Amino acid sequence: MPSQADEEAHQLSYLQKHMANLIALLADSAEGLDDESLVITMERFEHLGFLIQFEKGCDVIPLRQAAPFFSNSDSDMPAAPVSAAQVHDWISQIINDSLEHNAEKAMAKENGPSSALDVDVTMADATPCHFRNQTSNSKTGISMQSYPGNSRTQTFVEGISKASLVKQPCDIKGHSVKILNCHDSVIYLLAPMKYAIVNGCSDATLVLGAIGKDVRVEHCERVQLIAAAKRICIANCRECIFYLGVNQRPLFLGDNHKLQVAPFNTYYPQLEEHLAYAGVDAAINKWDEPVVLGMVDPHDSLSHPAGVSDVQAESAAYLDPEQFTNFWIPNWFGDLPSHLTRCNPFPLPEIYMASQRNKVLLLADIQKALRDLQIDEDRRRELASALHTHFKDWLYGNVSLFSTLAHICKILL
Repeated sequence: MPSQADEEAHQLSYLQKHMANLIALLADSAEGLDDESLVITMERFEHLGFLIQFEKGCDVIPLRQAAPFFSNSDSDMPAAPVSAAQVHDWISQIINDSLEHNAEKAMAKENGPSSALDVDVTMADATPCHFRNQTSNSKTGISMQSYPGNSRTQTFVEGISKASLVKQPCDIKGHSVKILNCHDSVIYLLAPMKYAIVNGCSDATLVLGAIGKDVRVEHCERVQLIAAAKRICIANCRECIFYLGVNQRPLFLGDNHKLQVAPFNTYYPQLEEHLAYAGVDAAINKWDEPVVLGMVDPHDSLSHPAGVSDVQAESAAYLDPEQFTNFWIPNWFGDLPSHLTRCNPFPLPEIYMASQRNKVLLLADIQKALRDLQIDEDRRRELASALHTHFKDWLYGNVSLFSTLAHICKILL
């Protein structure tokens, strides 16, 4: 598998090769001039935000503010279009600087031991209009750089089958994680990271703590993913459910089928601390604003009947509130932070909150009915056995009710 640095270099090279065509797609002919004189409006220019992002500290800078030709635009007056060639030259310079910077870092790493200050620098960090203090403090007063998980290595979770796996910050190497080919398992990665890649997983439940840059999910089937992240991109997945706390609109690409999205639905004691480290804002959640780009392959007979062309890629449906439930994460570790996360930090929409309240009331009624049930000891044991028979399926569908079920079983036994 390529390293994160190799992947970033590949992405930058891709942009470098195709940026002229991308800009041409966004440009218009200048009025009164020949067709070769192309200009770009500020509104069209901001579409490049799908590919390029600038950051200052933990804050995302709007693309127009990063560009010198739009940075001083008056909000009350539309900005004048600028030359497409000028836009292309500016972005090309940024890409070139970033590629050179990454190459210098790679050479320095080969020629000597890496420094404690050798941290991930993205394209945004290498630009003249982006001044980032690499040792600046986070909202909690502790720098992201100083977190023990920050280094040049990566964490791999690969080939887990019919098992559960838990990793906390001390188990995470580097600033990124790759979850590859895991099946019929439950995986908890309860740590702040910059990048996460999920590829080729099926029939699994994945919980990602706090991802400060990007989550990418590809070629997965029947996966339930719970993630708090700046942004997420999902491609070529089937029958998956995504419980998201995401600061930017989820991006869906490629050949997706029967996907569902829902609001973030869990917490663990260190979650708010990890969100602050990663720079994820729990007050902003755009889980319900999916963006769908591209067309499906008209030659793929598995996706749709032969002869059908120009089919828009499939979006994701909202999960029915009646199917929504909180996901309960056990507290395996005794070392708890001074400031505990005691509930889901991402506010729930009212319709999902109301559904949760109804479930709690219903469970209380069931619990009382079972407690007051007037049956002999043998029948009580039979009822407990019936509950245990379907325990696994029930647990996977309603993990947040685990403690209630355990309490019911104790009453019955």
